[in-house]
Amino acid sequence: MKYKTFLLCLILTGCAELPIRDTNASPDDNPPLKSLVTPKENDRYYEKELIKNVNHYAKWLTQDLFANIDFPNNNDIFAVTNFALLDSDLNKTNHFGRQMTEAMIHEVHRTGFSVIDLKASGFIRMTEKGDVFYETTDYLEVSQNIDASHIITGTLTKHQGGYIVNAKVILLENKVLVSSAQIFVPYNVIEAVILEDKNQRVEESVQEAVTNSKSSPKKPTVKLKPYSK
Repeated sequence: MKYKTFLLCLILTGCAELPIRDTNASPDDNPPLKSLVTPKENDRYYEKELIKNVNHYAKWLTQDLFANIDFPNNNDIFAVTNFALLDSDLNKTNHFGRQMTEAMIHEVHRTGFSVIDLKASGFIRMTEKGDVFYETTDYLEVSQNIDASHIITGTLTKHQGGYIVNAKVILLENKVLVSSAQIFVPYNVIEAVILEDKNQRVEESVQEAVTNSKSSPKKPTVKLKPYSK
């Protein structure tokens, strides 16, 4: 009899601790767990940061470049071009190559030399969204006042496990190779940048499609009359 009484107490205690379900609650009050997980949380962007990123390799590459220059002149002016894919017509690059260029511009400037921004338009422009920009990718808008003494250029070679980056410093006066350097960048560093580019393009395409679907015909503009008392 004591055993049955003890078992009954356990059952009643367990039932008392069960949560009471509100039958009047709407489905939105208790969303499923899957709805709380956004697609971006599965993106590589939200993973732990790399110990060594593109900027680290650009720093080491720049140091090697200038270490090979015997008599650097502080009056030299450098221009950094994009690193071209070696298996192309040397007129193509990717997001990793563009980021390497930006990082090299920063590192050359940190070294103490003057650097020309080849993408500078020479004027400030404002987009329809109100964003203000100075750089451009349109060759017709690029500033023509480029007076550099040296060009830093290079190539990207796809290799097993990553890219081999070949960098060169060329004297514009006679096209003599002043210095050269190489570095190997692991694939995980490259993939982190390339995936960013792919995801950004997908997001821009989706946003553009949504905008186009909601677009309405433009309303005619109305001229404003000056206020008069």
